[in-house]
Amino acid sequence: MKKITVLMLIFLLSVTLVPVGAFAGSTTPQPPKDPGGSWAEGPPPNRLDPAKPALLFVHGLNSSAEVWKNNNDMLQRARDAGYQTATVNLYDANGTSQDMWDNGKLLADKIKVISNHFGKKLIIIAHSKGGVDTQTALVYNGAAPYVQRVITLSSPHHGSQLADLAYSSWAGWLADIIGSQNPGTSTLQTSYMKYYRSKTDALSNATTIPFFTFAGDNWSDGSASYILGGLYLSSFGKNDGLVTVDNAKLPGGRVVKVGPWDHAKVRTGSYVFSLIQPYLQANTPALNQESEALSASSLTASALQSTYSDIDNSHFIRGGDYNGKASETLTVENGVQSIKLDWISDKRVSKLELTKPDGTSEIVSLKAGYDDEIFAGAWHHSAVITNPKPGMYKLNAMIPDEGAYLLIARYQAAQVPELKYHLNAVGPKLNLEPQNSPDSVTQVTYQVQYYGDPQQGVTSATKGLTIQQKTVNPTGQIELSKADKPGIYSVTYEINGTTEAGYPYRRTAVQSIYIDADGNKYVD
Repeated sequence: MKKITVLMLIFLLSVTLVPVGAFAGSTTPQPPKDPGGSWAEGPPPNRLDPAKPALLFVHGLNSSAEVWKNNNDMLQRARDAGYQTATVNLYDANGTSQDMWDNGKLLADKIKVISNHFGKKLIIIAHSKGGVDTQTALVYNGAAPYVQRVITLSSPHHGSQLADLAYSSWAGWLADIIGSQNPGTSTLQTSYMKYYRSKTDALSNATTIPFFTFAGDNWSDGSASYILGGLYLSSFGKNDGLVTVDNAKLPGGRVVKVGPWDHAKVRTGSYVFSLIQPYLQANTPALNQESEALSASSLTASALQSTYSDIDNSHFIRGGDYNGKASETLTVENGVQSIKLDWISDKRVSKLELTKPDGTSEIVSLKAGYDDEIFAGAWHHSAVITNPKPGMYKLNAMIPDEGAYLLIARYQAAQVPELKYHLNAVGPKLNLEPQNSPDSVTQVTYQVQYYGDPQQGVTSATKGLTIQQKTVNPTGQIELSKADKPGIYSVTYEINGTTEAGYPYRRTAVQSIYIDADGNKYVD
């Protein structure tokens, strides 16, 4: 059986074109990858103030300590302000992101070494998943005595919906090729992070060390991956192209500022160091009007008590493997104002042709960008179809060689019925409840895939194993009777219906579910 793939992101209206050669293979020998665990002291300040803490900078997912130096003046600004600094490489630096449990243990060991080296406690400044890794190091691995406080920059404390997409039923093949399905991405799925929050926030030492959080809400002028990610995440709220503002809030922590940054700018000194600097002082300033202290107990209770959640159905997703070319068909109903396309593949598309319902064809103008975040290694090709007439449209892509692709089409259309699900109090089921006009939803086909338990390791026997696939009525129940093992399950929904005017429509939605060893279900 051929394994079908795809990922899910979304469109970009304007992306900086990236020359092919910029990411092509180089004949220059590359230095060996850091296995993880190395650390380096930054340049010493001109005037050393013993009263000032040393700063440790922790990188995020699929990254390394170099992000604090390359196109980033963060270390220089810290040095100019009189701070001793250090950077550390976690396991991600070797090319494969690891989960918070492995990274947290490694980081805890390095925190102790670095603190002893400077002879003082550290203030940690962590970007993205580095904030989750840092909390794990403090709470579970004994690093708290060596740390004064932590500042997180767009850390996915509640996960990222983009990680959910990476594990959808359409994503497997392409994810395998570009390596986006790894322990780090797996544990950033929203369901697993809900489990992590419930487990961690209940511990008495979870708030021993003060946490201060920053988040960005402007992805529109960032890189290709942030623009595409931001367009998708906009269905879930304000975001920086990788993490929503709400998901960057930490129970028990203090939100210092939400600013006009994308996921890269929020870690850049020229944008945020002056805002961070007051929180590096011994006497932390009072919270301003933008700041808020979050109650760990109230926020966690609210999250656990939420039984209903929307299934976003503004997207249609398809994909698979290609050998020189690939084709996909779009169904367009009445009232569609535009369709924003993101064709994602491991190689650049040379041409994309659109055939309209009347049989005429045209070459679609594409803008290409390279992804270096959750879907690192993939190429995004964006385009927009404006004011399409109802009917069937066919996309034909020409791609050199062979590989895998993912098509994400985001519809801006008259409201089609949304679906809501909720976890049944008894039994392994999800109840589907259409809103507005339930008669317009004809059927829902769902596929449940099992990815194993991150804490036990994902084996080839469980990676993407399809355990259930079924078509149900719009008010039917999604059976999870075969989801009888602890671990992460990805549910991909195919929604088919007809508008009041009689035109068919098709949508795709993705959901992540984590089941712990006691059978408790976590879903965001």
